Amino acid sequence: MLTIGIDGLDALLAGLAERGIAHGPVKTYANGVRHVTVLDPDGNSLSFAEAPNE
Repeated sequence: MLTIGIDGLDALLAGLAERGIAHGPVKTYANGVRHVTVLDPDGNSLSFAEAPNE
């Protein structure tokens, strides 16, 4: 598993949707970090996290 910190999580999710790539639910943690996981057909996961705007 790998988590990549990014800016623009909503844009990333829109781009995935355009390509037919599904993702898990977007979780927002108490500190404001938003996190989502993408699984490939073999079950490998890649996670993206976005820190809140300060």
